[in-house]
Amino acid sequence: MAPVDPEISRGARPGPAKGGAQRPLLGARPLDCRSIDYKNVPVKSDVIAGIMKLDVEDENCFRELDNYICSDLGIVTLVLRVVNSAFYSHGAHIANIPKAISVLGFNVVRSLAMLAFSRSLFALTRDALFQRHIWQHSLLTALAGQSICAELGDANDRDDAFIAGLMHDMGKVLLFSHNQRRYLDALNLVVSKGATSIEAEQRLFGCDHLQVGREAVTQWKLPDRFADFMGADLSATKPEWAGDPVLTSLAAANYLTRANGIGAQPDPDITARQARLLALGLDAGHCETWAQDAFMKGLLEHETYKLCASL
Repeated sequence: MAPVDPEISRGARPGPAKGGAQRPLLGARPLDCRSIDYKNVPVKSDVIAGIMKLDVEDENCFRELDNYICSDLGIVTLVLRVVNSAFYSHGAHIANIPKAISVLGFNVVRSLAMLAFSRSLFALTRDALFQRHIWQHSLLTALAGQSICAELGDANDRDDAFIAGLMHDMGKVLLFSHNQRRYLDALNLVVSKGATSIEAEQRLFGCDHLQVGREAVTQWKLPDRFADFMGADLSATKPEWAGDPVLTSLAAANYLTRANGIGAQPDPDITARQARLLALGLDAGHCETWAQDAFMKGLLEHETYKLCASL
């Protein structure tokens, strides 16, 4: 693993730049997020954009979904692995995508396509720090958000919350792909020194994963809704989230995963966890349940987590 810059380890800070952002380290040129290679990804971004724009009410929806999935081996492989798992197959082997779609349903297959997409991007390294605090954090946030949203919204909201969790830290992956050594330094600063991701990234890159995430939405031609998933500061509670079960669930799930020490330093104070969830406008009874360690431990036993946690 790349060592943390000694200046960082001493806690030195360069002072705020114009507009309040952290200046990057001396000698480091601020990164223009448009200079990142958004096209160099293992899964075709146009396939994902096409899947996300499909309308389930359209009579051609399932045929188009089949075409998109079959155009990418990574998505095909994951869909067939899941549909043939013990949870879905009931002993009957399924060998083709149309049958898999009929068994799993449109929303589940769409979520699996996004899972294959995100997993392929996260699999840029076997570094244990990156795998735990970026990939496993995103996967657990997706599962936690799905579970929380099931109590707040309808089935479509629940599936959108899963996708939002998978995609919310995609800007971190792209910063990592741009400069692996520097991003591991930033990640060390977060998990060892307690800095926020935005602070560490602004210091080391001169931009942050939220800016990169919003640019990725444009570059990959994803639906505008993804700018909320990939470009929102989830640490700052926003009043408008009160009417949005997906973003509320995403913010809660992201916090809980971090509070369990996956993506940040842990926060073992259950009372503080409950207070943070209550500030999002969540029901007190649910907050008490979700704040417990048992909630995250249950997600670690989830079939999807076990299937995909190791890159």
